[in-house]
Amino acid sequence: MTDFDRNDIVCRHLQLTKEDIINAIREKNLSTFEEVQDETDAATVCGSCAADVEAILEEELRKRENGE
Repeated sequence: MTDFDRNDIVCRHLQLTKEDIINAIREKNLSTFEEVQDETDAATVCGSCAADVEAILEEELRKRENGE
């Protein structure tokens, strides 16, 4: 997992924080990278944050599976 704190910018082009991405995943019950992109536009400008966004999604999906 990435070492981002919740308020750290993940997507520099869109100024999206880790918390912005987590909130979208949780509130919209997102489960794929493409859904996260559609909802937040993260990783749609240059793509350099794609791996970080995917890692955040994977962490959130693990939490969801474990009932956290």
